[in-house]
Amino acid sequence: MIIQNPDGSLNHTQQPEKSDYYAAVPASMLDDQSSLIERLINFAFDILGARHLEVRVYDSEPCSTESVCQSN
Repeated sequence: MIIQNPDGSLNHTQQPEKSDYYAAVPASMLDDQSSLIERLINFAFDILGARHLEVRVYDSEPCSTESVCQSN
């Protein structure tokens, strides 16, 4: 798991022999000048040695009881 610290740095919990990773990013963390996705990609492949990275950007507002939340 990759965790972003309040100062913007990234930490991970070591999972030996695992080459598939995922990251969930709230849409509110992204803007036109955000480098968060690029940093996640670099961290996963360069530091962790990942072979596959799945990045999901989700709406930062919680789902209401009247709507259905879907995971694509």
